[in-house]
Amino acid sequence: MTPAEWMQIVAAIGALAAAFAAFSAARAGRAAARTAAKQLPELHHQVELNATQAKAAEDQVALTQEMLQQATAALREAARARTDERAPLVVALLETPHWPPLVEPSAEAASPARLYARDAERNTPLHFRTDGILINEGATTARVRLDEQAHFQDPAPARRERLLRPGEVARFTWTAGHTIAEWADARENPDPPNPLGACFLTITVFDNFEHGIFDHIHLAMSGRPIVAVDPSFDEVRLASHESEAAMAVTVFPTRRTYRFDGPRRDPLPWDSTYAAWWREGGATKLRRAPEPA
Repeated sequence: MTPAEWMQIVAAIGALAAAFAAFSAARAGRAAARTAAKQLPELHHQVELNATQAKAAEDQVALTQEMLQQATAALREAARARTDERAPLVVALLETPHWPPLVEPSAEAASPARLYARDAERNTPLHFRTDGILINEGATTARVRLDEQAHFQDPAPARRERLLRPGEVARFTWTAGHTIAEWADARENPDPPNPLGACFLTITVFDNFEHGIFDHIHLAMSGRPIVAVDPSFDEVRLASHESEAAMAVTVFPTRRTYRFDGPRRDPLPWDSTYAAWWREGGATKLRRAPEPA
């Protein structure tokens, strides 16, 4: 045979081998496809089972977190109860504001006979004074701190701060007020509720325990002591009688903060009452009020 013929035979054998290999591969592929088709339902079932198990695990984690939160809350409540048992408990009692009020800076008693026109004279401060007592009804000594507008009546050097032992009573005086213009605005513009007809005081009570308390006693002294001489409010005067001024003191429920809870920024008890006045720019309107020609 010639070399060319041998080359043709070798090429034919190679082509036959390649065809046989392709046939074997196709046969193996069909077999694998049949096997996969048989396993597909099992794989689908396994996927569904895994999804169910994952959902159950998620639910278990959520339940565990909820139980942990409840346990933590219960522990904190128990800690607060233990703290309350040994904490001071200071109660504030106040008298009705003294009448008549005082005109500052002379501190002389105001008179209904004096008229105030709509001019610089209305910038005169008009202050009220009220007396109160603080009683420690708790189990341990309290440290009590007054705002700058108040002071204790005893001659102790720290006139705005003192210790109050269990069962002890401390007397204090609170003096606060506004200018006559501000009191008049509270009478002339009562709606929305006008904070220029009220004064505010905060008394802070705390102890020296590492896991102790801070108590805040909030007070408000309010009324409408200035009345109009004429409907235009161009002239105003002090109310003729104490009942006409309707001055009163409100003691809000004590707000307690526990040291282990960290600081809080709760709104003051009167914030919601006067929120509308602030939104409408009441203070700005008062400052920009035109003077009479």
